Amino acid sequence: MIVSKTPLRISFFSGGSDMPEFFEKESGAALSVTIDKYIYVMIHKTPHLGIKIMYDTIEEFPDVEQMQHAITRESLKFYKIEKEYTIASIADILSKGSGLGSSSAFTVGLINCLAHRDESEQYSMLTREYIAQTAYHIERNMCTYPVGKQDQYASAYGGMNLFEFHGDGTVEVKPLSCDREIFNNLERSLLLVYSGRGRNASSILQKQAAAMSKQDKFELVKRSKDKAFIAAKMLSENKLNDFGQLLHEAWLDKKRVESTITNEYFDKIYNKALESGALGGKLLGAGGGGFFLFYVTPDKRQKVIDTITNGTECKIYDFKFTNFGSRLTSHS
Repeated sequence: MIVSKTPLRISFFSGGSDMPEFFEKESGAALSVTIDKYIYVMIHKTPHLGIKIMYDTIEEFPDVEQMQHAITRESLKFYKIEKEYTIASIADILSKGSGLGSSSAFTVGLINCLAHRDESEQYSMLTREYIAQTAYHIERNMCTYPVGKQDQYASAYGGMNLFEFHGDGTVEVKPLSCDREIFNNLERSLLLVYSGRGRNASSILQKQAAAMSKQDKFELVKRSKDKAFIAAKMLSENKLNDFGQLLHEAWLDKKRVESTITNEYFDKIYNKALESGALGGKLLGAGGGGFFLFYVTPDKRQKVIDTITNGTECKIYDFKFTNFGSRLTSHS
């Protein structure tokens, strides 16, 4: 049995520039951090049986081709596994449609397990780069999901990173080396809020990708990409409140890219947060639902919490930053 533990992520700035619709024309960038909320994936060889997968439902088939769960099916096909495996996954936090990169965290965790299933194989010396690129290939090319690259890299590498995505397919990973106290203060100033409503990320991402074919929308994404570099500099200079205000500016730009990113319900929550003291925020991931992130100075934190949870479906989740990417917790 092999078990992997893979972190979810908070994406501060990107705007969709990690998607090939952008970075194949101009290099993209993203600033993100992993948190102590995890996806656990377990694989176990079950001789003489077919394929079984357990997540929020159970699928059991004589061979891989009949599986409905696309990421698992295509991952098994990538490693030429046809049967005799049971796969299960659980999450620390509501993950489907969350905006926390859970689908890619699952893919990364599954790849980490599958590539280690036989230490004699060529995959036994895999790197974080290999895991991230393979996960992206499976999601984007084999499953044909309209995803970007930042989630796979965030979950594989872990920590606070500035990613640069280039047209030739390469990705530069630049860990932020700030004073620990800066990270601690940033952590204390962030509020993770479940909006009470999920969303279909693929549908929203398809519309965002299509929108980037228009020059004005492309320029909005470019502005968000540029903010990733500005924000990284702000953190290095301990300008945390400026960082929070920049989140607000980036959110205003992102809303203009595609109308399904937000709606009246989400705008009401966001505006209530700002009116009660938040300096900035965003819906995480593709938008359209899932988790909000707000930047709130500690002295205003409780007021913001009381305001946005009053009469809404919002729920607060505590978290910590983590420096670890996907890793194996059991291999027997």
